[in-house]
Amino acid sequence: MTAHAPLATLTAYQCVGCQTITQRSPMVCARCLGRQFSTVEVTATGRLASWTTVRKPPLRFKNEGSYHVGVVDLDNGMRISGRLLHDSADPTGERVVAVTPSDTAPDIPVFKVT
Repeated sequence: MTAHAPLATLTAYQCVGCQTITQRSPMVCARCLGRQFSTVEVTATGRLASWTTVRKPPLRFKNEGSYHVGVVDLDNGMRISGRLLHDSADPTGERVVAVTPSDTAPDIPVFKVT
């Protein structure tokens, strides 16, 4: 997977009723059951909380072979998941930044250890 330049922000979704921010566009807010959302920009940097390697990908990603997935605690306190590019043995706790992907689904964030 080849990555491009670092991103300054990522798009997230905020409930109009309770202001809860979520990574994906939901149908209903898990906190207040609201149904109205607005898009917001959130910081694209944080720390890697956890990661794993997917060795048997779902059919959507079958042609890509194995890949890494990480859980990131963004600097604004939000926790999200996405693809992870890394070379070190255990990057947990390292600073990461979202980068523009060149060959993955556009709705999945890609993070790189900085």
